[in-house]
Amino acid sequence: MDIKISPSILAADFLYLADEMKRAEDAGAHMLHCDVMDGVYVPNISFGFNVISRISTITNLPLDVHMMTSCPEKYIDELKKAGAASITIHSDVMPKEKLIETLKYIKSLGMNAAVSLKPKFDAEVAFDYVPYVDMILIMTVEPGFGGQKFMSDMIPKIKKVREYLDQHKSECSIQVDGGIGKDSIEACAKAGADNFVIGTASFGAQNMKEAVQNFIKLAENAR
Repeated sequence: MDIKISPSILAADFLYLADEMKRAEDAGAHMLHCDVMDGVYVPNISFGFNVISRISTITNLPLDVHMMTSCPEKYIDELKKAGAASITIHSDVMPKEKLIETLKYIKSLGMNAAVSLKPKFDAEVAFDYVPYVDMILIMTVEPGFGGQKFMSDMIPKIKKVREYLDQHKSECSIQVDGGIGKDSIEACAKAGADNFVIGTASFGAQNMKEAVQNFIKLAENAR
């Protein structure tokens, strides 16, 4: 798997959103991570489909939509219309069979599907979903707020998921999200992650291009 950097737009300056998206493109980002929060599943509210739709008109980067919501299945069609390229749903928001059907539906619309694990859930929770997803997101902080400290005890979980994917010859990607920066990206890459959501350390960098290229280099060298 090639290394991919996905800056989180939560860390962007929304007063200059078009400029920020251009900055991410010029920096060499591979996609943009869009955190949708409803204030129910997580104790925070972010933005909705109108913002995603507007972003899709000002960038060529794929929009990676992370649904931190209690009823994500209600909004799949809306997200497709808004320009989402991929949708991530948390493993604990609905029963397993319903989640599998939702993931299948996402893929039937031509989008990539992913499942996310909060820190308290073991790696094995993701295994049943591997045939239906393009990516597994392992949260390395508790979801809901940016700028949190990386949880190093998630490294064994990343390793377990990577071992399972390799054993089953799956091309599924492993994404990590939360506190990812120069002090944590190498450990995650060495454990098997290949897709890195980076907020504060990307948009918050004085030179975003230099920061993104450095993250890519660190991750590639750690593998």
